[in-house]
Amino acid sequence: MEVDKAGSDMPDTPPRALIAPATLRWVALVLVTALITLMFFGMIRSFLIPLIMAAIVAELSRPLYRRIRTFLGGRRHLASAVTLVLILVLVILPVILIASIAAQQALGLSRSVVMIVNSLTASATEAALPDWIPYQEDIDDLGPEIANKVADLITAVARYMVATLSSLSRGTALFFLDTFIFLYAMYFFLQMDTPVMTQILRFTGLAAETQTKIAERSVSVSRATIKGTLVIGVVQGVLGGIGFYVAGIDGATFWGVVMGIVSIIPGIGPSLVLSIGVVYLLAIGQTGAAIGLGLWAGLVVTTIDNILRPILVGRDTQMHDILILVSTFGGLGMFGAVGLILGPVVAGLFVTIWTTLAEAAAMPPDGAHGPPETRKVTG
Repeated sequence: MEVDKAGSDMPDTPPRALIAPATLRWVALVLVTALITLMFFGMIRSFLIPLIMAAIVAELSRPLYRRIRTFLGGRRHLASAVTLVLILVLVILPVILIASIAAQQALGLSRSVVMIVNSLTASATEAALPDWIPYQEDIDDLGPEIANKVADLITAVARYMVATLSSLSRGTALFFLDTFIFLYAMYFFLQMDTPVMTQILRFTGLAAETQTKIAERSVSVSRATIKGTLVIGVVQGVLGGIGFYVAGIDGATFWGVVMGIVSIIPGIGPSLVLSIGVVYLLAIGQTGAAIGLGLWAGLVVTTIDNILRPILVGRDTQMHDILILVSTFGGLGMFGAVGLILGPVVAGLFVTIWTTLAEAAAMPPDGAHGPPETRKVTG
């Protein structure tokens, strides 16, 4: 019986010819998975925003859905339908109406402001400057140019506001299709026992504890941010718009929308717009209306934040004001009007991911408790 001399010395490993096909199969699987994923997201990319908004609104509306489901005896489908109808009637339709009115008023105000600037420029050019002022010819030439630049700036800002607000109310088939996708997806998202965020995290390969922590913190930060910015902004915008309407200032709906947006700026908020309204009323001689608007702004509009924020935010973690500011304006620039909600949510996810990563990196290894210098070295 012959014994292979190399048999007893060779390690028990498969030949390279058997390893290479398995590696190639894994590479092919990864490539095919990536290709199909890219094709899928490329196919539904125009519906990603409605789907994401549906997931966000469904998570925020889940407490209301649960109360309605309990009231209806546990009927999930009927409770989801009733929740959708309430959101449609109480939130979506009023937002579309307000956006339409604000867009029309923004266009009208831009034309009025341009006419006022032109009239002021014409009056300024007719007025004679004192002889002791130097470079009078240069100043005379510079006046109309400044006026034109100011008019161009106002027109550009008004056009941006019109385009942003009109995206909520454009009567196109695409808008109605996006709305249908939003409502249809939200109908099923509400009935899910496991939130969409948690289900997506299951495919990341992270530990179950980390997945739960990320999902809970993301929802908490997003909820607190939306409550602390969007809801308070809407309340301050409505109150400020009412003040402008009672004072007789044109475009009260548009200015209310502006005050709701700038309410995210810490320390300034709608006070800046209200102050401009007070100065305008004083300039045209309406002193009583100016005093009333100033009192309304100081006693009601600017103090409502201090009353509502502790009630709405509660114990939820809120992001820093600077991060809320840049994420909201960044969301407006990237996503349009829905960026008012989507921007802070993305920022909340950003903070949550990096906070969780920092905590995971700071955790001691298994079996090690306390700082390194206090651990005993065993032989």
